[in-house]
Amino acid sequence: MPGEHLDLSSDPQPPRREREKGGVGALGAPHEAGQRFLGVHFACCNTYARVYVNREGTEYVGHCPRCFARAKFVIGEQGQSGRFFSVS
Repeated sequence: MPGEHLDLSSDPQPPRREREKGGVGALGAPHEAGQRFLGVHFACCNTYARVYVNREGTEYVGHCPRCFARAKFVIGEQGQSGRFFSVS
């Protein structure tokens, strides 16, 4: 019967309009394809989220998806080259 088979071997494709926009980020906010981000582990709730660069391009700003604790990473010449961070 259609719909009774669950295939966990591959990722389903997102709906066409989300693929064209580049996907949907936290809380349904659209993100452009190729937009810069950092991977952040929020120790407060043991969760992971992407933190995206702001419109001015001066810092990465985001929040914990559970408790909404803010995380801000300033972009500068003397910064780090790491892409994944843990915050508490």
